[in-house]
Amino acid sequence: MKIRKPHCAGTWYSDDPVELADELDGYLKFVKKEKLNVKAIIVPHAGYMYSGRTAAYSFKQLSDKTEKVFVLGTAHKYPLKGASVSEYDYYNSPLGKIKVSDCIKNILKESTIVNVEEADYGEHSIEIEIPFLQRVLGNFELIPIIVGRVDSKEFSEVLEKYYDDKSVIVASVDLSHFHTYDEAKKLDGYSIDCILNLNAEGIKQAEIDSPYAIMALIELAKRKKWKVKLLDYKNSGDIIKDKESVVGYSSIVFYEPEVKLFTGEDKKYMEKLAKETVETFVKEGKKLFVENPPENLKKKLACFVTIKDNIDLRGCIGTIEPVGNLFDSIIDNAISASSRDYRFEPITENELPDLNYEVSVLTEPEDLKYKNENDLLEKIIDKGVILEKYGHRAVYLPQVWEHFSSPEDFLSSLCRKAGLQSGEWRGKEMNFYVFELC
Repeated sequence: MKIRKPHCAGTWYSDDPVELADELDGYLKFVKKEKLNVKAIIVPHAGYMYSGRTAAYSFKQLSDKTEKVFVLGTAHKYPLKGASVSEYDYYNSPLGKIKVSDCIKNILKESTIVNVEEADYGEHSIEIEIPFLQRVLGNFELIPIIVGRVDSKEFSEVLEKYYDDKSVIVASVDLSHFHTYDEAKKLDGYSIDCILNLNAEGIKQAEIDSPYAIMALIELAKRKKWKVKLLDYKNSGDIIKDKESVVGYSSIVFYEPEVKLFTGEDKKYMEKLAKETVETFVKEGKKLFVENPPENLKKKLACFVTIKDNIDLRGCIGTIEPVGNLFDSIIDNAISASSRDYRFEPITENELPDLNYEVSVLTEPEDLKYKNENDLLEKIIDKGVILEKYGHRAVYLPQVWEHFSSPEDFLSSLCRKAGLQSGEWRGKEMNFYVFELC
């Protein structure tokens, strides 16, 4: 078994597992997780005391469902031609071993890929990203590639060939080196602008580590129609007092734009449908009939219908799992919300002019896996939550978050709604499921 040992543990970052984990968690704790479907990131590779805060911005955005990570490193000490993959079985770090993906056997057959062991001697650009990945993802398989002078378009095609929906690409890249603080900001501003504008040609004039890796990532992003966002920029002059000779660090994410299942017009139609349903039922005691419902409302989706009288709730009924098509569910739930919500008297005809309607279409609930209490609190924010324990069950829609100042208060209230004690959400027997609005 061939294991790649860390060269920089104890110098560039701590070789003590507890100390290292605490340091990384400290960086990650103060970064907001954005609602982005992240496909690739650019992070720096200096010692953690210099670049750890910036790197945390991108690492925090990675999905915990990621199974395979491409790390594109820089050849700092070897004049590498091609992109080099070393045939290790594992990469080791103070936090444990990470398996190298078996697919490197096939990657090594690609024309742009070489196996140059010398390119990895003493190289830090891949290994320094491993502990961050371990803290964020836990288990994953690694595809480590040191990128030298390579045809960026051909290399991007290799990445695309082995990339799938459970993959992420990590480009380990520092920006300008050893300029004054102000000059570095100008040079780095140019590099960042090229990346944000997917300008691969412009990268040729940029002062940046591993320009060929970044050019390949840009080529891939253009084909995949990924968007780009800068999350943080600093240089070492922001960390220490020396501003005469600094190194630039960026945290950039490439993400897949959200595809809206329903347009604004669709939502207006659904609210109008709920309104006409309630009015027909209250006035005539009949179920609304619509001859040709819209095609996109024939999907099998769950929904809730909420009715308010200007300010106060007057009824809210729905299902977490789909029951038939969305069109019929809106009609059924609108009738139930107006007449069968046990918390309220049935709606009367006199109230109809003052009522407002909201239709919440839900994604399928997912069983929430979490490492600890802080992880749980972070993962539920702004999501719909189902709480379940020993037959007790309650649900809050994502909109309910506006009534709470903290995740702890949210879960305590949800426990009480389920007939449990406020603090029972901390118990091991509790199950959580999360969902979002379509």
